[in-house]
Amino acid sequence: MDRSWKDFYDERMTGDIDLPDGTMYEMLLRSAKYFPDRNAVTFQGTHITFSELLYEVDCFAEGLADCNVGVGTVVTVCLPNIPQAVVSVYAINKLGAIANMVHPKTPAAEIRTSMKLTGSECLMILDAFLPKCTEMLEEIEPGLVIACRISDYLSAPKALGFNMTKGRKIPKIKKDSFYIYFSKLIRHGEMIFLGKYEDDYDWDDPFSDQAEKEKKIYVRPFEPDAPAVYLHSGGTTGSPKIIQLSSENMNNLAAWGPQIIGVPDPFRETDKFPELTMVAILPLFHGFGLCMCMHCMILNGINVLLVPVFKPEELGKIIHKEKPQLIAAVPTLYEGMMKSKKLSHMKLDFLIACFVGGDGLPMELKKRFEAFLSERGSHISLREGYGLTETVTVCAVNPEKNCRAGSVGLPLPNIDMKIVKTGTNEEVPHGEKGEICISGPTVMLGYLNDPEATDLAIHVHEDGRKWVHSGDFGYRDKDGFFYFEQRLKRIIKVSGVPVFPTQIEKVILSNEAVESACAVAIPHPYRMHVVKAYILLKDTSADENTKNRIKAELEKACELELIPYARPVEYEFRNEFPLTKLGKIDYRELEKIASGERNE
Repeated sequence: MDRSWKDFYDERMTGDIDLPDGTMYEMLLRSAKYFPDRNAVTFQGTHITFSELLYEVDCFAEGLADCNVGVGTVVTVCLPNIPQAVVSVYAINKLGAIANMVHPKTPAAEIRTSMKLTGSECLMILDAFLPKCTEMLEEIEPGLVIACRISDYLSAPKALGFNMTKGRKIPKIKKDSFYIYFSKLIRHGEMIFLGKYEDDYDWDDPFSDQAEKEKKIYVRPFEPDAPAVYLHSGGTTGSPKIIQLSSENMNNLAAWGPQIIGVPDPFRETDKFPELTMVAILPLFHGFGLCMCMHCMILNGINVLLVPVFKPEELGKIIHKEKPQLIAAVPTLYEGMMKSKKLSHMKLDFLIACFVGGDGLPMELKKRFEAFLSERGSHISLREGYGLTETVTVCAVNPEKNCRAGSVGLPLPNIDMKIVKTGTNEEVPHGEKGEICISGPTVMLGYLNDPEATDLAIHVHEDGRKWVHSGDFGYRDKDGFFYFEQRLKRIIKVSGVPVFPTQIEKVILSNEAVESACAVAIPHPYRMHVVKAYILLKDTSADENTKNRIKAELEKACELELIPYARPVEYEFRNEFPLTKLGKIDYRELEKIASGERNE
């Protein structure tokens, strides 16, 4: 296979690495051993070291275990980027359970569906969002509901300030037996943990062979290739899927972090490895946020700076205050950074790497942002990458020194990519367009309970290897740089968050007055794209008052059933739809009409 891309790697991208063998929890164990006193998590001014994070994880794992969470249990984690989300993922992994990562603003009906599809009887949710779910939870009666509070990891003055302002707006929940607060469960777990190990716990060296042998502190409950995380995606065809990823999948991507960034190996050159901080504003329910912004950092001894609010102004504030060296974000957030008053006159020479993904990067934005950085003393590239949840996330990234405009970069050293003729396994010559395919140790285990969809997405080629057919159209040049052209699958990216037209249309079609519907992407100056819904009524002669009433009903239904990013910002009633040759609604033609590229 032609891997000429390796000639264009940055000098630290050697491909020489000790790939970790272990679970996600065991990667935290290793980092806590090498970097016990370095910050692992920062949140609203609160700093948690690696040894402190490990202790919190161990205590929470004991609390979960006492609630019968164990090997194979599915815990639905419906949280923003707060410390409880980090603690829970590693505690769940320690027990051999599976973390089902869900958007924190997911409507109650969709949470119920997700829990049913994954077999989850445990839910972790922010206390502010619990009231919207009480009726649903009383109906399905899950085994365990854990309510998390923002103030749990704030300093006393900040917690008081939060409770006096935003905290006062949180609806009161009746004290009942159907939920328990995270703070109570983790402290309960702490008593169990200390009770087990207090007498002979070697606090000076909890990783010593003697301590491990005597106390049996940790015994691996499942193998690294077992399902560890469920992520939700559109699949390679654009319809919602639940993707199964293992610890091995996650580790095999996360381990490349230092080489991607361009810094020394943290475990081979520990004394040379700098203290670094990564801004984690990308949501942890998404592969990019979970693996690259959280697990990659934890695995490599890098501080995770949690930002729970997915807004550009928050990113500007946090950069101004914390001066992080690393940022990974979607194009929308970089656009917002340039408008931040906090950053307008600030030196940004502390930045050493900025990555962008989740949506296409306009060249005009890339040039403006790099000029913005240069004017403030940071002469680095905005490095675009490419990935899909079926391969955890990143498969390719632009190198710093050979960053090529318009390209999504070079495959990582443990990843192979190629272009095939659409609908086949046949590789096409360099420069010719086709479907992007990926192979390597990050390829998912498969879609949960959907072997047919798994077989459509993963093909075994003539070389005997498993290749993910991405559903994306592009090409590679002779040097091995890959270029993304367009999606063959139906997914709309709103501020980098994937939303699925089929889900939106299903909600609209549930209204008895609607004959058919089509959700499409329309350009937006800030979010890059938003959703517009085209609607055909059964009664095509309906007057304006009737249409306005139906529109109000649709808006209410979408508010109840869809995450905010998926809710249409425009509704347009039509008398007919453009059709493809097969008689299906031509959504691409509607997108062109909506963006002004076609006249009616």
